[in-house]
Order: sequence, then structure tokens, then C-alpha cells
Amino acid sequence: MRLKGAERFWRCANLEALWPDPCVWIALGLLGTFGQPCPIPLRVEMTDFRPTGLYSVPEVARLLGEKPRTIRRWAFGYNRRGKNYEPAIFPDHPEPTDVQALTFLDLVELLFIKGCLEAGVLWPKVREAASTAARLLGADQHPFAMKRWFVDPAGIYLMLGEQEHDQSLVEVAGDAQVAMKEALAPYLHQLDFDIHGLAQRWFPMGTTEPVLIDPRRSFGAPIIQEGGVRTDILAGMYHAGDSVPTVASWFEVEEHEVWAAIRYEEGRAA
Repeated sequence: MRLKGAERFWRCANLEALWPDPCVWIALGLLGTFGQPCPIPLRVEMTDFRPTGLYSVPEVARLLGEKPRTIRRWAFGYNRRGKNYEPAIFPDHPEPTDVQALTFLDLVELLFIKGCLEAGVLWPKVREAASTAARLLGADQHPFAMKRWFVDPAGIYLMLGEQEHDQSLVEVAGDAQVAMKEALAPYLHQLDFDIHGLAQRWFPMGTTEPVLIDPRRSFGAPIIQEGGVRTDILAGMYHAGDSVPTVASWFEVEEHEVWAAIRYEEGRAA
């Protein structure tokens, strides 16, 4: 019965077209408080239930402040005038599949790519570095989710260029060294890494704010760190007319946490 209810809300949210294949839908993840549909399409195979987070391309675009078509190009590549262009990352769920899905580590790698492009690194060099790094550095096919890339991107570009005798990568290390470090510094302070240096949590507003994205909690949806309540639910109740004290009392969270959720969701909607 719950799965049928989840499917009904799924169709009402007009998201069924994005995730049409029959699989096990976890009702708790699909249905928010008061029956609101989850903003992140959730698809969980019973044989592969791992805390990786799972996001649609539009949701990743909202999280990163980019257009969906940009995210598709970065993550899955594209074709222009009959020529195929390779992606800059190696997604855990690459195409061809019935849907385009991205995990938390894919999300972090796209965050890194966004920073590099903002620093002026050309797209072909970002893609070339990803391919070279995956081949030489490993990191489970997620090199850009490693802390060392955020700490010293120019140094790794230089190392890769010297190992591969690729002068173009060496030039990137010199030309964009300061710009890359400045562009990636904010993300470095937002990310939390495990003992191996792999990203495991993201505080999109900074670690001084309570908003958290953790693939091990709420399937990777943005939540309040302590209470675990989704930010869209808190902000949605406020915009529906409830006061901040009322929302805080209802979910047993602090008022400043509700305000943080509101600011975060309003920023994503801008």
C-alpha cells in the first residue's frame, strides 16, 4: 500500500518521466512530512543499497547553481556536429542507461570542475587532467573528490604533466596556479574528508552553518545536521505561512537552524 501511495505522489510531482523503470521505491525517501514528494528522485536497488547518495541531473544543477544541460555535458559528455566529446568525470552510473543518475562523489567532482572553470582553466584541460589522474592516481575513479586536488590543484597538474611529458598540463599549473587556489579554497573549507582524503560530507554554506549534504543521511538530500530534517521541508512550511518558532517547535530543532534552511533554499531558488 505504501509503495502505491509513493507512486501516486511521484506521478503528481511529474517526475515519473525522469525515473520510469520499475524498481524498489523506498516510501520514506519519497514522501516527506504531510505527504510532500521528495525533491530528489530516489531509486534504490535492493541488491546495491549503499550510502552513495543518488541525484538526478536537475537536482545536481540546483545544488551547484548550474544549468542541467551544463551538468550533463560535464558528467556524460556530448555530441556536437557528429563529434563525440568525452565527459570530465567517470560517473558511477554512466550512460547508456534508462536514466542519468549521479552520486555524491560525482557531485563533489563536478564541484571541483566548476571551481577550475571559474578560475579560467579551459574545458579540454579539465577533461585531460581527469583522464590522466584516473589512470595514474586511481582513487576509485573519483580523483577530483580527493582532498589533495582542492589543496594543491596546480601542483597535481604539474606532477601529471611531468609524468606524462605533457607540456600543456604543465602550462596550466603555471598559468592558473593562483586563480585555481582562490577558486577552490571556499569549497575546501566546505568539504569534510575521510582518513583516506576522499570527500564524505559537504557543508554548502560553510561549516559554521548547520546545513549538511551527507550521502549516508536522507539519501544525500540537504538536511539540518543535528536534527536531520530536510531543508526543503523546513523552508516549505515557513513559506506556507508557519512562523519560524512554530516550525522549530514542530520538528524539535533550533530557530537558527530553521532560518539557515530558509536562507539555503532561497539561495538555491535564486
